[in-house]
Amino acid sequence: MTRKEQRLYVRLMENCRVWIRVKIPNEELRALEREFPNVYFLLHENGTRDPGQIDAVFTEEPLADDLVTRMPKLRWLHVTWGGANVYLTPAVKGHPIEVTGSKGIHGRSFSEFAIACIFALAKKLPQCWENQRRKKWERVEPEELEGKTLGILGLGTVGSELARKAKALGLRVVATKRKPGAKPEYVDELGSPEFLPVLLAQADFVVVCLPSVPATDRILGEKELRSMKRSAYLINLTAGRAVEEKLLVKALKEGWIAGAALDAFAKQPLSPDSELWDLPNVIISPRVGGATGNRWDLLMPIFTDNLKRFMAGQPLQNLVDKERGY
Repeated sequence: MTRKEQRLYVRLMENCRVWIRVKIPNEELRALEREFPNVYFLLHENGTRDPGQIDAVFTEEPLADDLVTRMPKLRWLHVTWGGANVYLTPAVKGHPIEVTGSKGIHGRSFSEFAIACIFALAKKLPQCWENQRRKKWERVEPEELEGKTLGILGLGTVGSELARKAKALGLRVVATKRKPGAKPEYVDELGSPEFLPVLLAQADFVVVCLPSVPATDRILGEKELRSMKRSAYLINLTAGRAVEEKLLVKALKEGWIAGAALDAFAKQPLSPDSELWDLPNVIISPRVGGATGNRWDLLMPIFTDNLKRFMAGQPLQNLVDKERGY
C-alpha cells in the first residue's frame, strides 16, 4: 500500500464499526471507547440490526455463514482463542476477511491444567473422589512423577509451557512438532509427526496439544492407542477429534491404557449419553483448560494492537492461515 493509498484508507476508516460479540467487562469497553474515539463499537445484541455496515468483529463464537454473506464490508475477524479452525466457515474462507487469533495467551493456563490432570491421575484422585462419594475407606497406590516420561503432541505455545513445568518436576519430556527445528533444553527428545510411534511407546503420560484441524483428526487410532503402555494415561487438551470417542471408550474399558483426562471433545457439550461419563478411570472437564480469571488482561492488548493496525492499514498480528486452520 502506497502512502497515498494508506492516507485514503485511514480516512475511510473514520467512523469504523466494530461489533463486539463477547461479554466484555464495562471497564474494558470504556477503555476502548476512550482509546478509539472514531470507532463505533456495537455490543453483542446490536450487531445484527445493520450487519452491512460492520467493518470488523471481535468474537468468541463463530459467525453463521448467512450472517457473513450480509456483511459485505467485513474485513477483519478477531477471535478469543488461539486455535481458529472452528471460525473458518465456508463464508469466512470464501470472502476477503482477515482472521486473527489470540495465540500465546493460553499457554500458562493450559499447561497448569495439564499438570493438575497429571497429578490427579498419578495420585489416583478420581478413585479417592469416588470412595469419598460412597463413604468408603479404601487405600489407593499413588505413583511418583519423577523419572516418568511425558509425551507432548504439539510443541507450540501450550506444549512448550507444559514441557518447562514438567521438566522442573523431574519428568523426562519427549515431543512432536510439525517443524521440529532446534531442540529446547527442557525437552529430551523432539521429532516430527513421524516420531509419534516412538513417543507413544515411551510415554507414561501423553498430552495432546495439537490444533483442532482436519490434519489432526483421528491422529490416535487403534494402532496408536494399543502401542501405548497399559499403565499410560491420555490427556486431551485441545483437539477433540484427535481420537474417535467410541474407540477411546473401548481402549479405556479393555485396559489398553490406564485412564484419561479429557477437556476437548469432537462434539461439545459432551452428550449425556456418552459412556465416557461413567468410566471410573476418566476425568471430564467442560473446555476449561485454557480459562483464566485474568483473561481480559491477556486478550485486550492483542485486540487493541490489531485494531490500531487495522485502522492504519498495517499488517495484522497473529494472522490465521485459512488453509491450515491456525
